[in-house]
Amino acid sequence: MELLTRLRAWLTAEKLDAVLISSRQNKQPHLGISTASGYVLVTHQAAHILTDFRYYSDIASRVSGYSLHLLDAANPLTALLNSLIAEEGIATLGFEGEQVSWQTGSQWRDTLDAKLCSISLDALRQIKTADEIDRIRAACQIADRAAQHIRCFIQPGMREREVAAELEWFMKQQGADKPSFDTIVASGARGALPHGKATDKVIAAGEMVTLDFGAQHQGYCSDMTRTFLVAGQGQKPEDHPLYRVYQTVLEAQLAAIAAIRPGVACQQIDAAARTVIERAGFGPQFGHNTGHAIGIDVHENPRFSPTDMTLLQPGMLLTVEPGIYIDGLGGVRIEDVVLMTATGAEVLYTMGKTLLATGEN
Repeated sequence: MELLTRLRAWLTAEKLDAVLISSRQNKQPHLGISTASGYVLVTHQAAHILTDFRYYSDIASRVSGYSLHLLDAANPLTALLNSLIAEEGIATLGFEGEQVSWQTGSQWRDTLDAKLCSISLDALRQIKTADEIDRIRAACQIADRAAQHIRCFIQPGMREREVAAELEWFMKQQGADKPSFDTIVASGARGALPHGKATDKVIAAGEMVTLDFGAQHQGYCSDMTRTFLVAGQGQKPEDHPLYRVYQTVLEAQLAAIAAIRPGVACQQIDAAARTVIERAGFGPQFGHNTGHAIGIDVHENPRFSPTDMTLLQPGMLLTVEPGIYIDGLGGVRIEDVVLMTATGAEVLYTMGKTLLATGEN
């Protein structure tokens, strides 16, 4: 199994006998479900799942290659772990120190028969397996179809919440488990809010509307942003005061995507987008990173930020989402998910960067 092979190579590099995984994000690929409950213990020879009655049968039906252990009053966690520590000859045990509370970590230190070492497994999620890529690709296809649909759905007089509800319902009809995050619908002057969640504001003719949304599918996320002009009768897009802003953001996004290739540092991709925006005079209005990795969580590392020196590798998936936000006027953001390939970036959305909403289905 690729997942366990990769994890055991990491154990060797870190000089650990085993790792105890407790975070939802890092357990999910092992359990087959997303839950904050339960633990995964991986050694060089074996892999164990420790879970309670609520999830035991579900997990048992999903996984193979793991020994399942039932946590209950007769088999509490520390007793069961100490039994496995003795059985597997574990002297050094890694645990997710950033995820575990001080109280729990202290209890484990005092009761477990192994030397505990605080570790982070998040870097192991940066390069996705083939199965993970397939799931993220499917989540992106759902969001892609939703963007096509909502572009034709939006009309003047609708409330932002109505548009968000339609987006989320459409994605569920297309196979999404749920939205990846709270859907953003920010119209008119509210477009200057990068995370302007949908409100009861009525969308007026002639306003720009930024929609940032995603689908979670089989435990993996997509993330997509499009900015549309809900034009009034006879209104030309080039007459809108944000038209030049839109063209600048689009140029910045395409420049960043074009710069993506193996071995390039994340900060260089951020610089490719930021340079375009600064050259157009909107530098102070671009106050966030150009993008972030995506997977089980919608926001993962590495980031397309001015300081992230991580080198891009095939199998990484990241968003590219520059934006410009002008208080009192509105904003524009355009976002795609890209897959790092051996030669560059594959954009996982097919929908073009269409500015005009049609208001027709």
